[in-house]
Amino acid sequence: MTQPLFDIPQPSPPPDAQQTPPAAGPTAAPLQYVAWLGSLVHTHQYGKLADLRRPATADSPTHYEARAYAPTEEHRALYRQVGFLFARYHAGRTKPHYGYGSMGTAIRFIGYDGARGPSNPGAERLMMRILPARQIPWRHLQHAIERIRAGETTPPSWAQLITDLTQWTERGRPTAQAWGDDFYTRHRTATRTNGAAK
Repeated sequence: MTQPLFDIPQPSPPPDAQQTPPAAGPTAAPLQYVAWLGSLVHTHQYGKLADLRRPATADSPTHYEARAYAPTEEHRALYRQVGFLFARYHAGRTKPHYGYGSMGTAIRFIGYDGARGPSNPGAERLMMRILPARQIPWRHLQHAIERIRAGETTPPSWAQLITDLTQWTERGRPTAQAWGDDFYTRHRTATRTNGAAK
């Protein structure tokens, strides 16, 4: 057996993926997609990340690669848009950040000491543009990611963001409700699974 001359670092999967057994289907797709996005940062594939930051009208092989992770045709644009947000957050970064919590949790930390989240007028205005939207508010989500990146705070869990956005238009608006709870309350007592409170 031939030994390689160099040890090539292998991208580490996101923390969520390390605890989840391999599976197929819609629940595994976000984790697999985020692992692929993280590998682009980890292996310094800046050209592909730059492709993902380009507008949706500029198709490239990377865009097709990103869309292929979507479990259904109807989710392809959503996966591509989340790839855009991920690439925007990671512009200039050398290590992937897999995020934590929901977008509501991430926006809660926008601001400065003493005036973050609901206490910060800019963060609250941003949240109040996102929550009532009937369709996915991509422009406001991009603004949120830019603010999170500029403030060097933790982004949302990218895998959870995908799951949440696939449920954005569901009856009862569970995603918007959960994000509002995460933004306005420090500790939530309900645990969410697939966007629904238990």
